[in-house]
Amino acid sequence: MKELIKAHKNIIRTVKEQMGLSDYGMYWLAFLEGGLTIWLLDRIIFHWLEF
Repeated sequence: MKELIKAHKNIIRTVKEQMGLSDYGMYWLAFLEGGLTIWLLDRIIFHWLEF
């Protein structure tokens, strides 16, 4: 499990450096990514499958 956490931290650090974002910018990126995911799931479940 410790290796998984290390790998995740390395990926986050790499993305942060490549995109030139601060911690605050990363929080916004994660928030927008989550919002987009929920919106897409909403479209798939409630509109395409017509529940």
